[in-house]
Amino acid sequence: MLQPIVQPAYINQMPSPTTPVYSVPALPQPTQYMAPFDPVYIDHLSRHQGQQISVMTTAGKVEGLLSGVAVDHIQLNISKTRALHIRISQIVYFEGLPITYR
Repeated sequence: MLQPIVQPAYINQMPSPTTPVYSVPALPQPTQYMAPFDPVYIDHLSRHQGQQISVMTTAGKVEGLLSGVAVDHIQLNISKTRALHIRISQIVYFEGLPITYR
């Protein structure tokens, strides 16, 4: 059964426009970042986690196992030793198993 991953859409009854990124020594990182958030699309992607899918990106089509879904990107395992991290904003569409809503 395909299940959604709960994503933080609201914090203190306010839309969540930014997420803090904590500093790691030796890696300069910004303290905040902004990402477009499409909750329904991310929910649909999340329901396919652990499944083989095809993703059409602005650079072309890739296929693999959807192993992770975040607010701004997905991880698509294309082999046992390689994974692609694809920005959700670069996805045109994806193909996976049909899902039903009950």
